[in-house]
Amino acid sequence: MLPLLPGIIPFGLIAGFTPISFGYTWLDSWMGSLLMFAGASQLAAYQLMNEGASIWVILLTVAAINLRYVLYSASIAPHLADANRTTRLLAGYGLTDQIYAVCHRDYLTHDWNLEERVAYYTGGTVLLWGLWQACTIVGAFVGQIIPVFWSLEFMIPLTFLALALNTLKTKSHQVAAMTGATVSFIGLDLPYNLGLIFGGLVGIIVGVLHKRLSE
Repeated sequence: MLPLLPGIIPFGLIAGFTPISFGYTWLDSWMGSLLMFAGASQLAAYQLMNEGASIWVILLTVAAINLRYVLYSASIAPHLADANRTTRLLAGYGLTDQIYAVCHRDYLTHDWNLEERVAYYTGGTVLLWGLWQACTIVGAFVGQIIPVFWSLEFMIPLTFLALALNTLKTKSHQVAAMTGATVSFIGLDLPYNLGLIFGGLVGIIVGVLHKRLSE
């Protein structure tokens, strides 16, 4: 997990600082981190709240951003299907892009039993969760000067880009990614981050069609 941690730190600091810049308290910022534990969703939710968006727009945006976790869960579920319900619920709460990428890779290359798979997942999740919570709290208190002088915002897309590039293994994946990125860029100025939602939906549709036509 260590190579992935440097990208978590600035992301967490910004996620902690952003609500403060909108007038919320450090406790509001931290509670958002505890309840959502999803950096992109936290940033989008607070931004929409600051713009006075309705609760339905906020929920729809957060759901669209987190839609990838449904696919992550479906992919990793067979490896944890025999665990008890409490363990599976906690695993769902702790699911992140980083832990999915690492576990999906290593579960397929190691002959681990259920206890070992759960322990591996738990170790990575606890490490990321603890670092994220610490960074959001620090960002809420002292992050006001960090974005100004260090311009750490660029680390957020770089974090997701590094994870995404490792998963683009087929032509259909690449077509979906390019289409989604293009549509999102075209819709950059749309309100309520609708460009991101449209980009994700169109990318998925084009990727599926490309796979079917190429078979």
